[in-house]
Amino acid sequence: MKNTLVFTLICLMTACIPDNVKKEMTEGLSGAHQMMAEMEFKKAIAEIELHKLRNGRYPNSLSELKFLSPMDSSMISNVDYTRLDSVYELNLKMEFVSLDEKETEPIKLQYPDEFWAGLGCAKSNVK
Repeated sequence: MKNTLVFTLICLMTACIPDNVKKEMTEGLSGAHQMMAEMEFKKAIAEIELHKLRNGRYPNSLSELKFLSPMDSSMISNVDYTRLDSVYELNLKMEFVSLDEKETEPIKLQYPDEFWAGLGCAKSNVK
């Protein structure tokens, strides 16, 4: 409810803003969403890998992760996690929605092969 109210207020405020300014704002928000998505994805990997280090196995679900702060737990709603035998699949669920709500697109992240080295993340929509 709170997020919907904030989004509605932003949309009402942007009704009087010229299109070229809206475009610049959308580009800026897109960059911010990209950074947030990267932070959430890496946070999930870090917590999952820490769980394995402590327990000798990957968690069956993200609900098994311990010692998450409220800030850390935000990643649970932004990723899909599936344990696959001795490895796991981690997919990013976040999307970017433009200010006028006309465009929705998945956020795309890319990492070099070295990023994945030593991780148990065998499948991902980010790979």
